[in-house]
Amino acid sequence: MTPFKDRLREGRPLLGLWQALATPYTAEICAGAGYDWLLFDGEHAPNTLQTLLAQLQAVAPYNVEPVARVPVDDPAIIKQYLDIGFRSLLVPMVESAEQAQRIVAATRFPPRGIRGVASATSRASGFGANARYLA
Repeated sequence: MTPFKDRLREGRPLLGLWQALATPYTAEICAGAGYDWLLFDGEHAPNTLQTLLAQLQAVAPYNVEPVARVPVDDPAIIKQYLDIGFRSLLVPMVESAEQAQRIVAATRFPPRGIRGVASATSRASGFGANARYLA
């Protein structure tokens, strides 16, 4: 569990800001402004995996939770967002319990889900250094 998710479960108010400029410069400025979370828009903003990665790297030193809105509920895209380091996702257009279950399965490793494993090449795993990454 992350401190961000702990605070969500406790029902504590959290202050955040949507990021749609696709630049690490503004992401870092906002990260230093004291927000609890920043949401990086992969659906309507001109973001790519490369621009999202640069923004994640820019906000990494700050006490802010990066959240990503993925463009669609595609398991391959969800995997890539998680692999570059997002821990919190907003998936648009979820219209059924079955769709929500498929999305959750795409975020979890087997046997609890269908997410593929590439921990040695994944930024989220510390490029293989995080022994608890697959736990």
